[in-house]
Amino acid sequence: MRAEGGTVATFGDALAALEDFRANLVEAQIDATIPAPHAMAFRAAAAAPRSVLRNVHATGIGVRGEGRDPRSPDFVIKVYVFDEADVDQATAEPFLARPHQGVEIDVEHLPIQIAFAKKMARKTARPRVGNPAQHQAHIRPVPAGVEIGPLGGQFVGTLGCFVRRGPSDSGPLFVLSNNHVLADVNRFPLGTQHTQPFSADPSDVIAALTDFEPIRFPAPGSQPRNVIDAAIARVTDPSQIVLKRMLNIPNYTPQLLAPRPGMRVTKAGRTTGVTTGTIRAIRVRGVQVNYGTRQQPVIATFDNAITITGSGGRPFSNPGDSGSVILDQSSGRPVALLFAGDETTTTACDVAAACARFNVRPV
Repeated sequence: MRAEGGTVATFGDALAALEDFRANLVEAQIDATIPAPHAMAFRAAAAAPRSVLRNVHATGIGVRGEGRDPRSPDFVIKVYVFDEADVDQATAEPFLARPHQGVEIDVEHLPIQIAFAKKMARKTARPRVGNPAQHQAHIRPVPAGVEIGPLGGQFVGTLGCFVRRGPSDSGPLFVLSNNHVLADVNRFPLGTQHTQPFSADPSDVIAALTDFEPIRFPAPGSQPRNVIDAAIARVTDPSQIVLKRMLNIPNYTPQLLAPRPGMRVTKAGRTTGVTTGTIRAIRVRGVQVNYGTRQQPVIATFDNAITITGSGGRPFSNPGDSGSVILDQSSGRPVALLFAGDETTTTACDVAAACARFNVRPV
């Protein structure tokens, strides 16, 4: 499909149309109360809602789904619904079926995303992707893209990259990863020690929790929005780490780059090793992320999120890959920080926003 007049919508076209579309979407939803996210996400099969518009929970700017050439993409406004069955119904909705200011609307299924730390007690089959065994091993000096976990804890994630505070090469060094990896969703006190790899041995400690951006959850009278799931931990012994290296990625270049829909990306993660994929959308507002369980969901809402799908139908990430820094594949430059996903989609936040929050830069 093409925008009105047969032209391809540019990124600028989509960006200019997005906010007006969102305002119009709110007006279209006015007559239909949107159910609570976890009620929608985990409901049993039931009669179809009166209007599919009430199932729209997130919007952003992206490229059309499979089959598009990301080198010359047709940019679209992305509209996300919780249930896959809603996609066909949504495309028949007049409001969603016609272009907005010349930009096509692309409706996709995006269920509740799951925070992607991995509990070590849970035994799952290891995916046949990348070379995960190396990323779970004890490595000295420690590079980016390897397993990390709290000393004697019960879960693991990924050491995204090393960052430094200050303009000189003598400033303090930190590990950058997720809040839910380094701070256990706001629970750990500052100073909590982390090991590489996951270990109960104090000699494996490489960093101590220094700061985190709190993840905010709904409360009576409050519906907070989050932008990043991020934390830093100060490196305890700089001689035990190696800078400018991400395990099994030869062209890692620690210079920030803005993410863009259609960008080919790669990452090194604890569970799936090195994988590749494509950024499908950015500036996604309204992504629901579960930090609890399916039976007892604890839902946080994220704005300015980035969605990614893996290459060749393979997963871009799995539990344990949380905290991975996602790189532009061609330049090796960091564009995003992985923190959640489902069986098809990986969700990330803007790594530049995370670095700005802690006043650090990749090294």
